Amino acid sequence: MPVREIIEIDEALCNGCEECIPNCEEGALQIVDGKARLIRDDLCDGLGACLGHCPTGALKIIHREAPDFDHAAVEEHLGKMKTTECASCDVLWMLLQPKHQLG
Repeated sequence: MPVREIIEIDEALCNGCEECIPNCEEGALQIVDGKARLIRDDLCDGLGACLGHCPTGALKIIHREAPDFDHAAVEEHLGKMKTTECASCDVLWMLLQPKHQLG
């Protein structure tokens, strides 16, 4: 497995504010049990768009072994989010879409 840049979340610092969630265009972050979590390594591009939105500094980029970023997996994941019947998930899906895809 390659060593690459990926998000790490300090659970002790995370207050579950959700500020990072809409800034992850890949949908790799979710709130689980009141804390932000990286739900799948292959969904994280490691670019850190979520970093500047964390008021507690709980997010950082690290280098560690992780599967390669998988754009196809991201598309599938976002597609599942889009087809969900959950209204709040639909709003989240819209927030996660790159600006060029929204009409």
